[in-house]
Amino acid sequence: MEETNLENPVQIETEQNRVNEPEQVPMMPNNNMILAILTTVCCCLPLGIVAVIKANQVSSLYMAKQYAAAQKSADDAKKWALIGLACGFVFDVLYFIVCGASALMNL
Repeated sequence: MEETNLENPVQIETEQNRVNEPEQVPMMPNNNMILAILTTVCCCLPLGIVAVIKANQVSSLYMAKQYAAAQKSADDAKKWALIGLACGFVFDVLYFIVCGASALMNL
């Protein structure tokens, strides 16, 4: 009989059940790369670059079986891309207000 470090029979049974259970592999999260690239090209370069880096980490973390870290990187990529889009939108609105006011003053 094999020796185990577990002294309690309940622990032995639980350990045997863990060995027999198949590993639950979650689906790979969406890396949000398209959103990150659009943010980089169209709206806000610095925040878009952060989003692209985070999106790029998703597949490598997933393949390394770091599922929670892959999900966090996917969420971070989406967060930074949306922040970049919002900053770009606010900048564009302010730009058009200033240009519009300047044009009205020149009339």
